[in-house]
Amino acid sequence: IAFFSVLWLVLENLCPRSWPAASGIPKKLVGAIGGSVIFPLNLSVNLVDSIIWVFNSTTLVTIQPKTAGKKALVIVTQKRNMERVNFPHEGYSLKLSRLKKNDSGIYRVEIHSSTLQDPLTQEYELHVYEYLSKPKVVIGLQENKNGTCVTNLTCSMEHGEEDVTYSWKSLDQTTNESYRGSILPISWRWEKSDMTFICMASNPISSNSSNPIFAQNLCEGAAGGQAPYVVLYVLLSFFLLCSLALVLIIFIIRRERKKEIIEEKKELDSHQKTLPFPPIPEEMPEYDTISTFNGTIPEENPANTIYSTVHIAPKVTEPHSLPMLSDTPTASFYNNVM
Repeated sequence: IAFFSVLWLVLENLCPRSWPAASGIPKKLVGAIGGSVIFPLNLSVNLVDSIIWVFNSTTLVTIQPKTAGKKALVIVTQKRNMERVNFPHEGYSLKLSRLKKNDSGIYRVEIHSSTLQDPLTQEYELHVYEYLSKPKVVIGLQENKNGTCVTNLTCSMEHGEEDVTYSWKSLDQTTNESYRGSILPISWRWEKSDMTFICMASNPISSNSSNPIFAQNLCEGAAGGQAPYVVLYVLLSFFLLCSLALVLIIFIIRRERKKEIIEEKKELDSHQKTLPFPPIPEEMPEYDTISTFNGTIPEENPANTIYSTVHIAPKVTEPHSLPMLSDTPTASFYNNVM
């Protein structure tokens, strides 16, 4: 009998059949990619012959409940689902793990019993979602009139995820406001305090928020006539800061250079003191030595002194009328002998 029961279950799974209409409204279930979901099943029948789980008209699992003499028989028709299908707590509620995007669809369970004329059925609608990434915000065309900035902010997901709802938070120093929808109209004046706008995106399993957007940065030209003065003030302040920084840098460079020169001079002096230079020889003057007689110089004797008288001829005005004269002057010698 057990053999024929198994054979009947296998043939039932392999042969196409028309499923009875489900009773009631499908139960909506959600799951995340990579996660798991449980299809709950509460049996109201005491005697159950078989339970069949179907996904989009394809049989997933066929179960023959346990009896007093045997364990429950579970047949998974597709091998790729062997490790994904489970029945926790030894019940008949289906747990599907390692969810993928294409697991979304209609699931049906059919309960067969010999006590019922028609099988009981229940449908489930599963949606598998991705975890949301950070939404991006696109700034629309700006219009600045009389110091008022008017524009639109549009929030969206980069990959176009399903069933995403958008909302906005407007934050300032006094109030916090919320808006629904992906488009946020903005009207902001320069005199007001700065406002911050944040887009919130959510789906049934997750939510994420955009980077904050500041109205002051968004509407830079909304100040009208005040904007040029503000820009001029900012530029002037920047120029003064740069000039001050440049002067400070030059002062520091000069001070450091002066320190380096002093250090180099000290190091050079120290180096010269430590080097063993040989003494530089001075030039020795040369002198001629005149030898003298060892005898004594004789004393002057007036009686033995010889004097000579030299006569110089007078200047001649007419050289041709003069007689020839000797070039040698006439010398007279007087000898006085004592």
